[in-house]
Amino acid sequence: MSDSKEKFLSDVFLTLREYISESSTSELVTKVSRPEKLKQLIPEIAPEGVSDEKLLSELRDILEHSVSTIHPLFVNQLFGGLDEAAWAGEVLSSLLNPTMATFEIAPAITVIEKRVVTELLDRMGFERGEGIMVTGGSNSNLLAMLCARTEYSPNIRLTGFGHNRFRVYASAEAHYSFDKAANITGIGTQNLVQVPANERGEMIPEELERILSADLKEGYVPIMVGATFGTTVMGAFDPVPKIARICERYKVWLHVDAAWGGGALFTNKHRHLVKGIQLADSVAFDAHKTMGTPLITSFFLTKHAGILRNANRGGGSEYLFHEYDNSDWDTGTYSLQCGRRADVLKFWLLWRAHGTQGLIRRTEHLFDLAQYATQEISTNPRFKLIHSNYLNVCFQVQPRDPLGDINSFTLKVRKALVREGRAMVNYAQRADGTIFFRLVFPNHRTEKVHVAQLLRIILETADRVDIV
Repeated sequence: MSDSKEKFLSDVFLTLREYISESSTSELVTKVSRPEKLKQLIPEIAPEGVSDEKLLSELRDILEHSVSTIHPLFVNQLFGGLDEAAWAGEVLSSLLNPTMATFEIAPAITVIEKRVVTELLDRMGFERGEGIMVTGGSNSNLLAMLCARTEYSPNIRLTGFGHNRFRVYASAEAHYSFDKAANITGIGTQNLVQVPANERGEMIPEELERILSADLKEGYVPIMVGATFGTTVMGAFDPVPKIARICERYKVWLHVDAAWGGGALFTNKHRHLVKGIQLADSVAFDAHKTMGTPLITSFFLTKHAGILRNANRGGGSEYLFHEYDNSDWDTGTYSLQCGRRADVLKFWLLWRAHGTQGLIRRTEHLFDLAQYATQEISTNPRFKLIHSNYLNVCFQVQPRDPLGDINSFTLKVRKALVREGRAMVNYAQRADGTIFFRLVFPNHRTEKVHVAQLLRIILETADRVDIV
């Protein structure tokens, strides 16, 4: 490496270290800029390259005009924070730049991924099984639908559909990726049936059985139920033990989307939330949502060894999947992807750095934050608590005028909050039109003092909006 390139890399890492150091003390989570301004700031692609100094300047511009997802007051999406060991895994993954398709090109990392998968299978109570990393929880749900389709008809990958009467069932509160999966797999979005949920956002098992039984009489073929542990908005956990009994009775694949709620697996006090997970045929789990790894660190796990290869096999033997001593370790033959990043390094280094007990302590800290926020909101007359479960706290902020519309006021406050950039918390809307803040706690850098600061900022913003 030349001296100039070595200096450039040194300057880059120095800049990133300063950014990380300043993120905890900065007053702003984001410096909001409109697209028109950013288009002026970000240069066009030029015919010739630019100097290292220019690149470094542009890197700093990107940092300055990006949302600081590692900031303690970033509690907007279901990820956030920074863990140094996990970030080292991200850097190592890019530096080594292997593909996880074959053991030959990623020997050590293949062993690491299989070891992490085995640990996760054990935590879920799967005595046997297999798993693989995927590009997000959405693709885990897609892979589940492919496996369910294959379990019902092993030759369907060859013959295609002889009919279009398959049915898949998911809660009305389930993630929208089930809809995408029904489209991609050819099952059809009209054959994805929404099962009513109760006021807590949980699937109603009696409604599931009623709908499923009626579909059978109409000649439909139920192949999968998609339950959820930790719904996106309300943090609801579907009653999987009851759902599992229905699936067993009707011989239907049970998939549990635990991308968000799977964090409860790494707790002692709250593990009851994932009761029945061992009854599932497959599970989606995202370590980036509650463990503190960078995006994306997603797993698909199933108790059925061999189903992944049956669902995904085909092609590649002429140039990639050769017969050699360790070919049985190749993972590309049971992956949706060909090229696949070494994402497991992020979770592996995190787990090694903190140990299982360390991850449990960190996750239980997130529960403490949610309980603290619930208490503070419940006891403040300016707030109206809508719902609190798992790591989700849903609430509204009241206008000083008791006759004011709390829905539109809450939305107005949230827009002002983002515009000012002092904190970032999302909002949601129920079917009945209720609009509320959806405060979530995936960020390990957030402390109770930050929760108190966030609520204070919301009230200060509400006062300004009230005056306007």
